[in-house]
Amino acid sequence: MIIDVNTYIGHWPFRKIEYDTAEKNLSLMDSTGIDMACVSNLNSIFYRDVMEGNMELNEQIRPYKDRFIPFAIINPAYPGWRKDFIHCIEDLEMRGIELYPCYHMYKLSDVAVVELLNMAADRKIPVHLPCAIENIRQRHWLDVKEDLSWDEVKQVLALCPRTDFIITNGPSINISGYLQPATANRQGRIYYDFSRLGILNSGPGSLIDKVGADNVVFGSVMPMQYIETQFVKLHFSNLEADVIDKILFKNLKELFEI
Repeated sequence: MIIDVNTYIGHWPFRKIEYDTAEKNLSLMDSTGIDMACVSNLNSIFYRDVMEGNMELNEQIRPYKDRFIPFAIINPAYPGWRKDFIHCIEDLEMRGIELYPCYHMYKLSDVAVVELLNMAADRKIPVHLPCAIENIRQRHWLDVKEDLSWDEVKQVLALCPRTDFIITNGPSINISGYLQPATANRQGRIYYDFSRLGILNSGPGSLIDKVGADNVVFGSVMPMQYIETQFVKLHFSNLEADVIDKILFKNLKELFEI
């Protein structure tokens, strides 16, 4: 079994994306052996009202509820974010939330963000923090110039000790090392993917050495990146079968209680 922690539907305004719907992504999942995928809608990053994108996501995955695990993008800098969160979690039954402080122009330590993250913890809802969507070296000139702030993440880990976080699409070995002092004695869990790590010297095995096999998950960033590269990394990692199973599905099955 394979569960992918980081996939998208929707339009990316800076380059054409061929696989931009749930149905098209499902064909990619089937061709690469991915059974389930956490998914959010890129449109929510750029719509003034993120809920329009969340509603699109809900409608698109409706026929495929057994394959997709929906994540709502919430903007705590936008009026009505509390109502958006409650509607997505309680009415639409979304399983996680996703934050983009660089795009929505807030800090993770802001009062509203801390309130949101504690609300998520109360409901056992994990919070996905992508470090970036595209590599900064290939971004369009109108795209944001920053990645997720490690300092802000370190602050919020201390401010919200019960919240589960998934940190993806960044230099996970370096980030996890930087955040290590803030992770001690936390009740909430922290998961990392290896989508931005190389095959040699800094692959999944090196990340496991840093954070342990229970805290590493599989993320492809589909359709923004090629899925197959992540399987190549696992193939050359020389990890034991039970460790690979944790990465591919067991850790996320435990997180989502599925």
